[in-house]
Amino acid sequence: MSGRGGGDPPNVLLLVLDATRADYLSPYNPDVSNTPNLGSFADGATVFRRAISPAPWTLPSVTSLLTGRYPHEHGATSRGFELREGRTITRDLSDAGYRCVHLSPKTWIGEWLPQGRGFDRVDEFTGPRHRYFEGGEDVRRLSAGVARGPAWYAAVAKRALASDAPLRSLANAAAFRLSEATGDAWLDDVRASERAAALADERFAEFADDDRPFFLYAHLMDPHLPFYVPEEFASDIRPPGCDTLAEEREYMASLMDDIWRMRLGDRRLTGDERRYLRARYADEVGYADFVVGRVLDSLERHGHAADTLVIVAADHGEHLGEDADGRTLLDHQTSIRLPLLRVPLLVRYPGRFEADERDDLVGTHAVAGTVRALAGLRHDPSRSLLDGDADGRQGGDEAVGGAAGDGAATRNGEGGRPIAVAEYAGVVASHPPDDVAADELFVPRRAAITGEWKLDEVGGTRRAARIDWGSNSAREVPPEAVPDDVLVALDAALADAADATGAGGATETDGTTKAERAGNAADDGTDPAGSIPADVRENLDDLGYL
Repeated sequence: MSGRGGGDPPNVLLLVLDATRADYLSPYNPDVSNTPNLGSFADGATVFRRAISPAPWTLPSVTSLLTGRYPHEHGATSRGFELREGRTITRDLSDAGYRCVHLSPKTWIGEWLPQGRGFDRVDEFTGPRHRYFEGGEDVRRLSAGVARGPAWYAAVAKRALASDAPLRSLANAAAFRLSEATGDAWLDDVRASERAAALADERFAEFADDDRPFFLYAHLMDPHLPFYVPEEFASDIRPPGCDTLAEEREYMASLMDDIWRMRLGDRRLTGDERRYLRARYADEVGYADFVVGRVLDSLERHGHAADTLVIVAADHGEHLGEDADGRTLLDHQTSIRLPLLRVPLLVRYPGRFEADERDDLVGTHAVAGTVRALAGLRHDPSRSLLDGDADGRQGGDEAVGGAAGDGAATRNGEGGRPIAVAEYAGVVASHPPDDVAADELFVPRRAAITGEWKLDEVGGTRRAARIDWGSNSAREVPPEAVPDDVLVALDAALADAADATGAGGATETDGTTKAERAGNAADDGTDPAGSIPADVRENLDDLGYL
């Protein structure tokens, strides 16, 4: 929809990069040279240099992005996947006449959950292709419930022949198995984000002929583990002891198998492994930047750029071999340290968010309130990124999707001090393998941040740290090193979050075994792991969640 009037509500493009650290992007780190598209975008956008995600993994953090609520308010955590309180901006914008589209990687945010519903159209783009010939059955449908081996071929052939297009269905199955045998299925997955860019281009072309404003939410899985990247973006590095791509893939598969041992500290990374993983992660960030550039170019080419609020954010960051708590930290589970919580947040909208850098502390859940405000909908000014809402950040009226009085796109301590709060309820009770039953995996973690100070609560133990925003790190200090008024404010923020969760409630460990916790959760309906669709479960398994 190009050439819209200045009084019309904006289109909204929300680009979420999974597991992306701010310090690996050039707008945040001048030493980075492989993110030219994000650098160019930042030249005309507002760069929020101290943006904090409300959670260190996708489900709660994106639910916060879409609702404007903290995890302890919306309830979508590892202890219960579904949104329990609040409305998404998808629902609000749809009710306001927007055409809403989701480009989905089919993981934690999808139509299988309430917070993933309400879109007029959902295009799934991740993973190997399962339908090569239109009209034929999808291979996943042909093979549902059947293990690999002779039984797979027999069941697929029988179902294909019984379908409405037997020859095309058989051809889909044959093409899929061939792609697996040749490695093309792996390449399909590696280049999934390019399919998202192609889908965005198709949707932008359609929007040009539609009088309605649009909301397009694209969630790119790069640079998520296992850090597979197209060859032209890969630097000349291999894991220790590996000389070929095939050996590198075997190494990464083995590392993903060891991910639970890593989380427990039973597997440590060598210096060479760290160097490899950090280099390959940077390669993946470079690939994500390439895809973002394609999407933004498409937006411009179809005439939407001047009328579109563009938000580029990450759902959370990533650990890349940092040492802490007797462990080598990798991925984004069992931690609330700064590299997981500090994320990129760049916003562009002509006349409102232009070339600027802001050092005020903000939470990414303020994205929802910002979208509502610019769309002319009721919003809570205490949860908005707009300068015009600054006065409201000392409180705020109860509003759509938010709660009153939590301030400055974060929370307000005494004297209006902005405080960012982040929460982690532990791993999903049913996810660790049967031979992994360590209670520390289920320990809840909370963090409160203000200025240069951070206070964490891990299973009832509190630890303080001083933040170096330039290096994206926080050095642990004795609590008495924190100014008294700051410590009181941070402590109160942690207590408020704990109280809102029910003084820990289902997130606390109670001496039960992992199997008992999973069973109890299933009994009371708070662990819907059994309701995860099979194809989503396969994707989550590949990403190291299951």
